[in-house]
Amino acid sequence: MLNHTRSLILVAAAVIATQACSREAGDDRAVETRSEDGTLANTMSADSADERGVALVRVVNAVPMSRELMIRADEMHVLPSVKFQAASAYQPIDQTWASFQVGDTVGGTFVPLNTNRELLTNGDRYSLIVLKNQDGTKFETLVVRDQLVQEPGKAAIRFVHAAPGVREVIVQPRNGDRLVEGLDYGEEHAYKMIDPWSGVLEVRADNRNESLLSTPKMNFEAGKAYTLVLSRNRQGKVDLFWFADAPMN
Repeated sequence: MLNHTRSLILVAAAVIATQACSREAGDDRAVETRSEDGTLANTMSADSADERGVALVRVVNAVPMSRELMIRADEMHVLPSVKFQAASAYQPIDQTWASFQVGDTVGGTFVPLNTNRELLTNGDRYSLIVLKNQDGTKFETLVVRDQLVQEPGKAAIRFVHAAPGVREVIVQPRNGDRLVEGLDYGEEHAYKMIDPWSGVLEVRADNRNESLLSTPKMNFEAGKAYTLVLSRNRQGKVDLFWFADAPMN
């Protein structure tokens, strides 16, 4: 019995040590998010969120809609509605397991259209991306963990594929090496550290190397972590929007 108890204590200590070691640079600083449209949002540091026993969740809307949907973790945690191709401010969620629901209000009653149960870790930041399924008939959500830049002098970029009807894609700078290949619908490509860079990105269909999109000139600055979301605009054409996170000084 004594050995069993001692083993449990050692396991618990190892878990705590692992969590402590997994904390990233900049976790003691608040985070500023800048969206493509110039919107700014600030949130508490990861360390502060951890001390309060909450995870931080924001909503990213990749679905063009004429009305606003309601997103909630439960009846007590209603997340802010957000316009198309934008990200909301982070909201604290004090649950380990959260059942995120995208829904509509009919006659004053919430009607869930999609439910996604996710495990959250206190102190971590997450993006809840609202998208349609592959044939565009139903809602889905994709929850991804957000990070900050971990290498001095570098920028970080990741891609999320939320453009229904498009299969695997390649993303690369014009006349440059591929940043992403084989990214399928509903998937996230993890952060990639790059040198600061400006220029045009091209999105191509992986299976036939057909050009789907050439972006306006992009500018990736050192110290910022960029999320680029491939979607469809209101006219149904393939489009891309972005937002960037950086620790506040």
